[in-house]
Amino acid sequence: MTSQTEPTARRRSLLPLIGGALLFAIVTGGLIVALQAIGVDTIREAIQSAGVFAPLVYIGIKAATYVFAPLSSGPIQVGSGILFGLWEGTLYTLIGEVLGGSISFWLSRRYGQRVVRRMVGGDDGLRKVEDFMGQIVDWKTLSYARLFLFPVYDFISYAVGFSKLRFRTYVIVSVVVGAIPTFAAVAFGTALTGENNLIIYAVVAVACAVPLLFQKQLRRLLKLEKSA
Repeated sequence: MTSQTEPTARRRSLLPLIGGALLFAIVTGGLIVALQAIGVDTIREAIQSAGVFAPLVYIGIKAATYVFAPLSSGPIQVGSGILFGLWEGTLYTLIGEVLGGSISFWLSRRYGQRVVRRMVGGDDGLRKVEDFMGQIVDWKTLSYARLFLFPVYDFISYAVGFSKLRFRTYVIVSVVVGAIPTFAAVAFGTALTGENNLIIYAVVAVACAVPLLFQKQLRRLLKLEKSA
């Protein structure tokens, strides 16, 4: 019985990542078409004319994708590289992620499952949060999750709120470790505009090497191998 349920559990644990990857590919294709039709300069001029309002709106939308966990945030990160450029896009995205994740953290810590269930899309979303609760036990596992499972870090933020980890630990990991995948996603968006190609190649190289170095920990976090 156990041998039959384990492969099913493994596949289910990967479904959010697979679904996110497919959506990411579709939206990326749409962004490429839009860039060719509108032009990067036209888009950037519109953003600059909006002044400080544009970054504030973007940060608010990015934070909302963390609070309302069923919303996908990956395409927004790519879009920030197109809209704001590499460095500003990374900064605004990271602020939105930490702000939204902090709200998620405190919603779960203060109000419990009743509120969280509404924010993550019902019972299915709550089960995802509960699955992560047993895996995020200290700052190390949270760091692995932030680095490798960033597409579902909104659910993880709720899970950490249920745990015994301190809010300060959550924020430090979210900022320091989270800067890596955030930078990579924004850099990918910037690459669609033909800018900073050398930086993009370096990011891709690091992104390919890091999972190889931490593959054992990643498998353990995803429950793809039996615990000792």
